[in-house]
Amino acid sequence: MKRRAIPSTRDWIQTPIFAYGTLRHGERNYMRLLCGYTVSEFAAEVDHMRLYSLGAFPVMVDAAPEDGVTVKGEVMVLHPAHYPRILAELDRLEGYNPNAAQSESGLGLYRRVRRRVRLSGGAEAWAWLYIGNLEVLAQYPHVEIPHGDWLRYQVERGKAPRLFHVAKVGQN
Repeated sequence: MKRRAIPSTRDWIQTPIFAYGTLRHGERNYMRLLCGYTVSEFAAEVDHMRLYSLGAFPVMVDAAPEDGVTVKGEVMVLHPAHYPRILAELDRLEGYNPNAAQSESGLGLYRRVRRRVRLSGGAEAWAWLYIGNLEVLAQYPHVEIPHGDWLRYQVERGKAPRLFHVAKVGQN
């Protein structure tokens, strides 16, 4: 009897989100848009990218393998009942319109693409990534984050990530 190979990637019913900036756990857009709507969250990373700060938020762009860094983030698996609404809200936040023709002149700062990311245990998974457009990014003042970690960059700048505590029912 021939054995079936076990796939090395995770496949979810819906494509999860790779969050690398203000959508990461505890950050302001996580609290506003994702908190309470995820069923799982995993530490993850994506290779061959560059990460830039525009002050209040980061932008990740593609890089050549020899020039890029590994960007740290989290894979957010959204609750299926809320998936279409949350994905539409994230598209609005990032200025991405999946129904618009993405001509060179019509590109926004971000586009949503499906890519493989690496989970903390080494497994791979497909996820939605909001990747920046270099031509649009060039119009804004920005600083490269050489280590590829927005949360670490925030701490280095003296802006600790927002952490929250959920009180248990009956707790004072």
